[in-house]
Amino acid sequence: MHPWRVIEFRPQNREALAWCFEQEKLRRDPLASPTDLRRAREHATRPPLLLGFVVSPRERSKIPAREQWLGAGAALGNLLAAAHQLGYGAIVLSGERCFDETLVRQVGVQPGEYLAGFISMGTIREAPPQARETLSQDVWSCWQGDLLPGAAGEASGDGDQSIRPSERVRGS
Repeated sequence: MHPWRVIEFRPQNREALAWCFEQEKLRRDPLASPTDLRRAREHATRPPLLLGFVVSPRERSKIPAREQWLGAGAALGNLLAAAHQLGYGAIVLSGERCFDETLVRQVGVQPGEYLAGFISMGTIREAPPQARETLSQDVWSCWQGDLLPGAAGEASGDGDQSIRPSERVRGS
């Protein structure tokens, strides 16, 4: 099962896509500046390779919808990782554009599918900013087992020291 699919936007069709992007921008912001409209068009014409990533969960499947969404997200992550491993730059551009019903239908997204974003891929011109060294507690935490009965971190009655799950993970 592949609860996702990819749409390739070939160079010969990019001007038509640029017009669709420009019209979407005008629907969202009728007073958009010429600069904003130019940027919208460039999102379609600038990348050497432009893909649309569509999540297409299958109804009446034995695989729960949330697992299908997770699988689609993993596929998207793997696509980006593969591009980076091959030495290309790749980024997903999503945002309000992906929720515009007219644009979504224009690019071929079917009812029951969701446009996750547009993947821009090409040669890296400059190195990306340095990543943070440590992950925030908002995205990485360590379970301590404190809520389990009798798991207050005390030594067990047989003289054996209890090891908390977080200590096992650290290997200490």
